[in-house]
Amino acid sequence: MAPRARRGRPAAKPAAPERPTSARDIEQAIGRIDGMTVEALRSEWRRVFGSEPPPAFSKDLLARAICCRLQEQVHGGLNPTTARLLRSLSKHGAEPPRQVKVGSLIVREHKGVLHEVLVVPGGFCWQGKTYDSLSTIARKITGVSWNGPRFFGLRSRKQASEEAAPPVSGSPKSDGRRAGRRSSVRTPSASAGAGR
Repeated sequence: MAPRARRGRPAAKPAAPERPTSARDIEQAIGRIDGMTVEALRSEWRRVFGSEPPPAFSKDLLARAICCRLQEQVHGGLNPTTARLLRSLSKHGAEPPRQVKVGSLIVREHKGVLHEVLVVPGGFCWQGKTYDSLSTIARKITGVSWNGPRFFGLRSRKQASEEAAPPVSGSPKSDGRRAGRRSSVRTPSASAGAGR
């Protein structure tokens, strides 16, 4: 409800709340937002986001989005890796990228030589040196440019199932696998259990 104007004086506008700067400010803002009407939330949306609120958003969704934005302003948003993952998942038919944990051992046989790559914080260790990407290691092993995750068999489930599909008639391999390509990933717990 708008404040009443006294005789001869214009009605005072409610002061716009300042941007929260601490966790306590966020708690107060969330409490204030919780008691707002839909119209007040739409007005708050315009103030916080600088745009018109989506007409289909319910009172609850408007309040949640505003509270989330206020928390981002104080604590920061998503880290770039998480934001990139969420963008990739929003694409139709996209699968989450396969992740390997620190301590995992990636094993790949190439031309009769077994190559072991250890996943370390910040990269991959191969032959005593740490590299930023698997593609760099794959290029050093083969001498040609390779997609590292593909070379080491770290494909998505969809790509792996396409590769395991029955071979086209006239194909030299009847089991659907290519010659000379063997790789595996051993997680730290699997590696520890194997030595017992």
